[in-house]
Amino acid sequence: MKPKKTARLVLFVAIVSAVWVNVTFSAETPFYRGKTLTVLINFASGGPTDIEGRLVARFLGKHVPGQPTIVVQNMPGAGGVTGTNYLGEIAKPDGLMLGYFTSQFFNILTADPNLRVDLAKFAYIASIEGVAVAYARKDFPPGIQEAKDIIKAKGLKAGGLSLNSAKDVRFRLQLDILGVPHQYVTGYNSNSDARLAVERNEIQFFTEGTPGYRSQVQPRMVKEGLVIPLYADELVTVDGEFRPSAEVPDIPSFSQLHQQIFGKLGSGVLWEALKTINLTHAMQRIAKVAPNTPPEAVAALRQGFSQMLKDQEFIQEFKRVTRSDPHFQVGGEADKLISKLVQAPPEVKNTIRKYTESK
Repeated sequence: MKPKKTARLVLFVAIVSAVWVNVTFSAETPFYRGKTLTVLINFASGGPTDIEGRLVARFLGKHVPGQPTIVVQNMPGAGGVTGTNYLGEIAKPDGLMLGYFTSQFFNILTADPNLRVDLAKFAYIASIEGVAVAYARKDFPPGIQEAKDIIKAKGLKAGGLSLNSAKDVRFRLQLDILGVPHQYVTGYNSNSDARLAVERNEIQFFTEGTPGYRSQVQPRMVKEGLVIPLYADELVTVDGEFRPSAEVPDIPSFSQLHQQIFGKLGSGVLWEALKTINLTHAMQRIAKVAPNTPPEAVAALRQGFSQMLKDQEFIQEFKRVTRSDPHFQVGGEADKLISKLVQAPPEVKNTIRKYTESK
C-alpha cells in the first residue's frame, strides 16, 4: 500500500475511533456524575415545605443516575413567589437547581403581578397533594367542644401568613361560608410563629398542612387539650367533584362539616371560589426545574424520584417525620391544572382577588 493511502487510512481509523469513544462515553456517563444539585425551597426553615424538601434532598441523590451531591437552599419571600421567580428568571437552565416548592398555581387566579414567570414553561419532575387542617382553641367563648361549635364563636381572631396566600384566602372563605365572624390577623412569618401565637392566645384559629399538624399540633396542642381540629381541606377533581384527602381520615372535611351544620353543601360564588382554589391541592407541593433545562437532566431527576419512591427507608422516614404517606406523582399534569385555573369564571376570579386586596 502506498504511504499516502496508508496515512489516510490511519487517520480515518483514528477519527472513527475517537468519535466512537466520545459517543460511548457520552451515552454511558450519567448527566449528574460528579455534579452538585441544589434543592431550592421557597419557604423558610421549619415549615411543611422545608420539612418535605429536606427529606427529599436527603434521599434523592443516591437514586438519581450519577448520584450527585445535594445541597439545600431556602429562599422564602412573597408567599413563595420569590423562589419561583428566581428559578424561572435567574437560575441557569443547566439542571443543577431543583425547586421543591409549595406551588404558585393559586397566583394564576389572582393575576399576582409579583409572579413574573410563566408556570407552564417549567419542567415538572414530581408533585404531591397536600391539604391543611384547621384548628381552634377549645377555651374560646362560649367554648368549642366539637367542630360544629365553631359557628357559635364571636370575635374569633384567625391567624394567617400573608394577604395573598392561598391558605389564608381559603380559610377566610371557609369561615365566611360558615358565617363565623372573625378578625383576620396576618403577617406571621411562618407556621411555627402562628402556632406560638395560638398557644399565647393572641389568635385562636389557624390552619397548617398535614406535616406540621401531625408532627407539631396533634402530639402537643391537641393531646394537651388546648386546641381541637375543626376540619381538613379536601381535593377537588378537574370535574368539580369533592374528594376527601386520604391523609386525614380522622378529621371531617370542610364540606362534611358544612353538611353536619346545615344539612347540605353550600352554593353561590363563595362556594365556587373555594372549589376552584381547592383544585390546586392536587399539586400542592412540586419539584420542578427551570424552563429549557436539558431533557436528559429532566429524565434523570424523574428517574431518581421514581426509584426513591421504592426506597423503604425513604418511605418509613417520610411517614415518621410527616405522619403521612409519600404519594408523589412523577411528572404530573400541570398543563391540565393550569388550563382549568385560567378558564375559571370571571366572577370567581374577582371574588378571590378581593380577598387578596383587603382584610
